[in-house]
Amino acid sequence: MLDTARALYNGPSSATPSSFNPNFAYLKTTIGGRTIYMVLGYIDSRPEGAVEVWYSNSGEVVRLLNGRLVGTTGLSTDWRTVRFMDWPDWPSASSGSSTPVQRYQRERDVMPGYRFGIRDEITRIAIPTPNDTSLAGIDPSSLQWYEERSVSLPATASVPTARFGVSRKTGSPVVIYSEQCISSSLCMSFERWTPTSPTANASASAGT
Repeated sequence: MLDTARALYNGPSSATPSSFNPNFAYLKTTIGGRTIYMVLGYIDSRPEGAVEVWYSNSGEVVRLLNGRLVGTTGLSTDWRTVRFMDWPDWPSASSGSSTPVQRYQRERDVMPGYRFGIRDEITRIAIPTPNDTSLAGIDPSSLQWYEERSVSLPATASVPTARFGVSRKTGSPVVIYSEQCISSSLCMSFERWTPTSPTANASASAGT
């Protein structure tokens, strides 16, 4: 996977300044206080929808399904497999502002420690536009915001609340920004990132 990431970036693995490649889709990601720009490697398919597989230049891999984390590789804690029950779509524009509370279940396998079958009971609600996100590319008020709280079994595997910013400009809801945790101490933010131009972003560093 590291070789794939390097090939996608077409550059060295060291943290040297580089231009964005307009042929790639980017994800501005914050992991453990580091900001990195991941590239979309490929799209995988699942019954619930398309899984986007994102790579960093230093070998981290993140898998997102409709904006939700469904797998990671190369982090201090990894979600190896994620399964869903009662999978809910993101509310559409026709749902209006009175979107009801939605609930679903998630089951995940976590490494290290061989922790398999952790069960999360998740509740999603609409929330006002937050003022404390890391969103940088667009106005937060242009998105519809949701919060997901979970109760885990075992309780020691619980993760903090997740937040999602959803755009409906294209008709179908698209998660533009999210904050998700894979453990109580490892949280990340993800933002779909469109550079204004390769030249303007020449100082941006991939994988740093």
